[in-house]
Amino acid sequence: MKKINWMVASLMLMGTLTFTSCSEKTKDSANETVEEAKEDMDENVAEAKADIKEAGNDFEAKVKADKAALKEDIDDAVAKLDRKIEEADDKMDKAADNEKAKWRERKAELNEEKEDLKESWKKVENETADKWDSFKASTQEKIAKVKADLKD
Repeated sequence: MKKINWMVASLMLMGTLTFTSCSEKTKDSANETVEEAKEDMDENVAEAKADIKEAGNDFEAKVKADKAALKEDIDDAVAKLDRKIEEADDKMDKAADNEKAKWRERKAELNEEKEDLKESWKKVENETADKWDSFKASTQEKIAKVKADLKD
């Protein structure tokens, strides 16, 4: 009977040690997995922040380049309008009275287009990046209208 008690006690002790050590290993493994997941998440967040910052910088550079190109287009269109306005003035000076009204009207149209473009440029400087694309398209339409009008 003593042998059986010792055997049962030994088996119980070994079972307890086995199950206890298993759960400790499992806990350690789970803790390691959690730590690794946390480190991976921290790395991914850092990479995402860097990517977002880089994308923001790229977009900002694009908007800046677009603004410079648009300013150049506006300046070019305004210069062409100024030349057409001077031509209209010359033609008014030489025209007969019935033709002068036509040239005055044409000059007024040209001045209106010129002021519209200048006003657009003032808005360019105040436009935020999120509204930039629609603003750019609108201003380019105005420039295209001026160029088409000047071909007349």
